[in-house]
Amino acid sequence: MRKLYFSTLFCAFIAILPASAQHKKTPEQAIENIEAKYKELSAQEDYVRVNGVPVAQNTRFIQPEDQVVEDYSNLRQIALVRHGEPALVKTGKFSDEEARQFLSAYDSVGIVVPDKPFLTVKDPEEVSIFCSSLNRARATAKYLFGEDSLITVSPEFREFETTLGKHTLKMRLPIKLWTATARVKWILGIDRQGIESFADAKARAQNAAKLLADATEENPKAVLVAHGFLNKYIKDDLEKMGWRVVRDGGSGYFGTTILVKIDKKANETPGHVAHQAG
Repeated sequence: MRKLYFSTLFCAFIAILPASAQHKKTPEQAIENIEAKYKELSAQEDYVRVNGVPVAQNTRFIQPEDQVVEDYSNLRQIALVRHGEPALVKTGKFSDEEARQFLSAYDSVGIVVPDKPFLTVKDPEEVSIFCSSLNRARATAKYLFGEDSLITVSPEFREFETTLGKHTLKMRLPIKLWTATARVKWILGIDRQGIESFADAKARAQNAAKLLADATEENPKAVLVAHGFLNKYIKDDLEKMGWRVVRDGGSGYFGTTILVKIDKKANETPGHVAHQAG
């Protein structure tokens, strides 16, 4: 009887609560709802194609009409976009000199253009757009947002270094093997020739993550069009800052990863609660 009495009392208490209190979502629940929304979108959205081959799925930011966040003004969003495929021939085997020429061209050529943009921005005024200074990223950003969009281009968003160094094998190898070997040597600090160190590059990624997070204080959404390695470390740094990945687009060309953060209302902060209690 006693258990039944307390159960009835609890149900009555819930019944008289305002509807908003009964259905109020925690930030954790809201993020779970956002993740579920992206899973739903991924089951519905088409793929963009390059020369008939599917390369990336359409995506977008969360909007108020999605009804997954109670107070949309508290939601901040960041999209990390990898550039498109550079317009270069990668098949066959390369000598060390040909590999050097390839790496030089890789930083200057445009991209293989898809049949349509893969990231939709509903209200450009709500979005701060950032871009690497390397041409493959700039070409991708211009394709996505148009020539007239306000895009902050900076070498701070360039890719981690890939250099063959002075000492190379005198043989012909696939370009992926050349670049993988160069990246490992660079990470280990071997044959670096005075370029940025791995530690300095990670620090640069950390600064970039802070810049993007700070940008969402002014505009609720930010987009960075950059590179695979840089984006990976920025993502990791944002997660350390409390951001959550709600869509992992992978590391392929046009891969788009979206992170969110939900700010607490001023009256929910510990300081405010303490003030009210006092």
